Amino acid sequence: MGGRYDAMSFDYNNYLDASSGIKSFEQFSPKVGVTYKITSNAAIYANYAKGFSPPGLTSIFVKKPNTNPAEFYYNLTPAQFTNYEAGGWVSLFKNILDLDITFYQLLGRNELLSIRQPDNSTDYQSAGKTTHQGVEYGATFRPTSEWMIRFSGTNAMHRFDEFILSAKSTDLVKDVNGKMMPSAPSWIANSEIVYKPKYVKGLRVGVEWQHMSSWYQDQVNNVKYDDKGVFGAKGISVLNVRIGYQWKGIEVFCNVMNATDELYAFNATRGNASTSRSTYTPAPPRTFVFGLQYNFTGKK
Repeated sequence: MGGRYDAMSFDYNNYLDASSGIKSFEQFSPKVGVTYKITSNAAIYANYAKGFSPPGLTSIFVKKPNTNPAEFYYNLTPAQFTNYEAGGWVSLFKNILDLDITFYQLLGRNELLSIRQPDNSTDYQSAGKTTHQGVEYGATFRPTSEWMIRFSGTNAMHRFDEFILSAKSTDLVKDVNGKMMPSAPSWIANSEIVYKPKYVKGLRVGVEWQHMSSWYQDQVNNVKYDDKGVFGAKGISVLNVRIGYQWKGIEVFCNVMNATDELYAFNATRGNASTSRSTYTPAPPRTFVFGLQYNFTGKK
């Protein structure tokens, strides 16, 4: 069991318009966890934790529209997050196969919203609600001393429960309640095969596959980023190759990132209007990284 107590205070002075203000936040965040060791090679666990995130300085000390005298956003409250987690791990066949899995649910409440008003002004409210839940898993297989195969991934859902965007009657999109969050792929995976041959001591060769499934670019869930990468997987799918050789304290290596030279974007976002265009953050093409390092070791 554990706990964390946060106390913070903003003392704000603006010498341009002679405005000033003070705002304080305090929060106690508990954490409780339990682990049960079934055998020397297996265990299960469960955790419960709460956290909070106060609104930023630039959100609080903004003058509310249509107030005289001007008022700050003292009504904003910290966002509250509640996390539930349960999982376990096991090592089988004398550490040849390691498995682990975790189920989680993160609930966000009172998240900061920027809501467009009928007069086109923007109003801040601590009223947003979101849900994040999924499963994380991993497996490592060592059939011999030469080979290592690992795979890890997460399947998750990130959803707006109550998220108001506009109070203006003429706006087509007033909220995104029940919509999936943009830039939040439902599946992320990483897998690698490493070979260390006995006949060439110190040599290692690894091939890594990185994948992110397609995701919505906009908040209204109309447009997806679903380009195809290596193996025809939609979203992001790339191969990385790593080769290294170590002799005593000297190691040389070469990493080939995006070995198949896929054309893809780290992220792609889009506005909610039908006339909006996508904005892409392009990823680098095939990239070679060469290195030489020497490790110093001392004896007592």
